[in-house]
Amino acid sequence: MLSKGKRKLGFAAFAMLLVVALMLGGCSTASKSPKETLMDATGKTAELKSYAFTGSVKLEELNVPEEMATDLNTSMMLGMLQNAEISWTGAYRLDPMLTEMNMKIITSGDMALTINTTMIMNQDKLWIKVPNIPMLASFIPQSLVGKFVEFDMKELAKEQGTEMPQLDVAKSQQFVNDVSGIVFKHIDEKTYLKSVKPKEAGIPDDAGADKAVQVHVTRDQVEPLAQTVVKNILPEIFDLLSKNEEYRNMLQLTQADLDDARKEVTQTSDEELKKGIEEFNKTVTALDVTSNIGIDKEGYAHYSNTLVKMEMNDNGQTGSGTLRFLSQMTNINGDVKFETGEPKDAVTMEQLQQAINEQMTGGL
Repeated sequence: MLSKGKRKLGFAAFAMLLVVALMLGGCSTASKSPKETLMDATGKTAELKSYAFTGSVKLEELNVPEEMATDLNTSMMLGMLQNAEISWTGAYRLDPMLTEMNMKIITSGDMALTINTTMIMNQDKLWIKVPNIPMLASFIPQSLVGKFVEFDMKELAKEQGTEMPQLDVAKSQQFVNDVSGIVFKHIDEKTYLKSVKPKEAGIPDDAGADKAVQVHVTRDQVEPLAQTVVKNILPEIFDLLSKNEEYRNMLQLTQADLDDARKEVTQTSDEELKKGIEEFNKTVTALDVTSNIGIDKEGYAHYSNTLVKMEMNDNGQTGSGTLRFLSQMTNINGDVKFETGEPKDAVTMEQLQQAINEQMTGGL
């Protein structure tokens, strides 16, 4: 039997998970339905060999219970989160595999910050640039700021007694295609999807969108969504994983893991599912998720904007907030440029730890 906490989180996750799956978009001909348009798009992902990308996520209109707002420490933290924004730019190349992402984190309030960092990853290693964070100056040596720290993923996995996940992009794309096919098979197109004009979807003209599909999920749709996920989608995903050892290895799942998950889902009775939905509806008093996917002339889902609005009530304590997501791909399958590339003068984890220890102990 699932605990109340797990049920609350579970049903909220069902809605978000489905939205993510539906947001995998693309298009072929205008005569096709929104569902067919998105199904075609999952196939187009296999053609992505390189692209540049930008994106952002911003928290707006954050309102919290009065009790939390009057606590000094909590109030300072909430002040930082109000209108907090994370933005990124970067590039991806399939062969040889390389991803570079430059991130900026901006917070407001009395503890306003702007943090810039860069993450770079190839098949075996991850590099992270040490950001300049004034409040951590006594912890992170200034000599390390702006330098890259190298993480050897194979060595880290070995130290933890696990195997490093294989970054097989083609296999990952095929898995997404298979899962999306299952999702689309069971989703009511008229309930969640519709074709819209790019301008109506708020997609700027310079984004170059030829068509657009809108995904819309509300609080009232969580119940049928949860029923569909539990009764139809998850069992078929478990079957897919059980029949495909490569997928299991990629996700680092064993058959025993799948059997346990399948057992937990199948043992969820209709009554228990109903109670979980009722608890969700008591806590989440309003939910509206709208995602607009822009599709270029080549059929790639290259642009998306998503707005998530939520209101909650937990034992009389109310709160609300809005999340805005933006993402765009450009120069698809072109000769993308990397600002940094694989760092040649990175410090190792051991050097980082030694420098931090010396900073903390004053070199003693």
